[in-house]
Amino acid sequence: MKKRILTIFLLLALVLTALPVHAQAAVRTVPIYIGNSVVDYLAEELLKEIPTAGKSPTDQILAVYDWIIANCSRYDWDGVIHFDEARAAADSSAFAQSLDRKLENGQILLRRALKAESGCLQTETDYLDFDSSQYIASYAYEMMRTRTGNCAHFASLLTVLLGHLGFDCRVFHGEFINMDGTSVEHTWNYILVDGRYLWADIRIDHAVGGHDYFLKADTDAWAEEHTWDHAYSDWLAGQASILQDSLDEAARNAVGPWDQCSDWARDYMQRAGEAGLIPGILDDQDLTREISRAEFAAVAVRLYEALKHQEVPLYAGANPFSDTADPDVLRAYSLGVVNGMGDGTFAPDSNLTREQAVTMLGRVYELSRFSAVMGGETLPQGGEPFLDDSAIFDYARNYVYFFTGQSIVDGMGDGTFAPKSSMTREQALKIAVETADRLG
Repeated sequence: MKKRILTIFLLLALVLTALPVHAQAAVRTVPIYIGNSVVDYLAEELLKEIPTAGKSPTDQILAVYDWIIANCSRYDWDGVIHFDEARAAADSSAFAQSLDRKLENGQILLRRALKAESGCLQTETDYLDFDSSQYIASYAYEMMRTRTGNCAHFASLLTVLLGHLGFDCRVFHGEFINMDGTSVEHTWNYILVDGRYLWADIRIDHAVGGHDYFLKADTDAWAEEHTWDHAYSDWLAGQASILQDSLDEAARNAVGPWDQCSDWARDYMQRAGEAGLIPGILDDQDLTREISRAEFAAVAVRLYEALKHQEVPLYAGANPFSDTADPDVLRAYSLGVVNGMGDGTFAPDSNLTREQAVTMLGRVYELSRFSAVMGGETLPQGGEPFLDDSAIFDYARNYVYFFTGQSIVDGMGDGTFAPKSSMTREQALKIAVETADRLG
């Protein structure tokens, strides 16, 4: 018997040690914002394009590193601006309104405050301080806008994006020593990873290809090709474990943006958040409460963007509704996902009904799949008619039987669908993320 138990333990140990690093559970972190609402908003949007969820810290950094290398260039800007500046200004304004609450709840840290608390603020108001938030925000914005820049642009964008993933990333400026012994002015990064700072030179890796300058620990070897004032880096290296403990403590004490939900919903909310389906208006809200029509319109827009991998532009036409000018409601209207109440109103604050929810989702799915809203006529129907089938509005019936047939939405367990009943925020987000996962 003892021999059998020992064999089982040995087999289990072999299985566990064979698991790849990326199979580890993701460590909860607190995002470090640069403190510029437009840049921080754009960083969140860019990170939606980069698969980092569930990865180890090193693999998360590598994913961002490789994305920048693949999508940014050093010379010859092609004249393309890579985001809608009007929309960014409007969305970042709404984004900024939630920052005070997030700071109060410990959900984010500001880079400047983190540096001040750690005792290395230096000259944060001086634009020529290469590690200042002002300098980094300026260069990162230019890189986000044009995807073209020099070493400072590369290093600044990496700093902002890694900050949003919870990594303390510093910018160093000095010179790079070429093979012929000449040197050029240059900028690179020093990144806190699992309690120690590691060097990274994304611009050189971008130039030569590969990862020869990615997360290097040997400062003496680094100094063979880089020159800089070592006082700052030496201080950081000495404080690395203390700074890491501070970040870990902040993460443990933070109130998660979607923590106010039922136990059954936590995994769904995490998945919905990682997929970008939860709009900012639902951050820090009680997700067990009923969802409004305006809130779900915002979810529907983000579901469409996730399925189509493209942004929905701001609506530029005349407002069809007399009771709301909500940008997401108008964007949903421009897609054909919502039509209003038929009397020139939208009733944005009214509770969303179950049939309205599946109708919005069905229209989003049709648009993503067929580029047209077709009333669910071509969607497969499933299941026996509900006992309250006659209570379902005609516009919703095909969508009801499509989503129940796909087991994305359930009936009430007594043979009815209850089309006029309301949905909670967590219920609505669950069916949105299930739609994205199963039908995307």
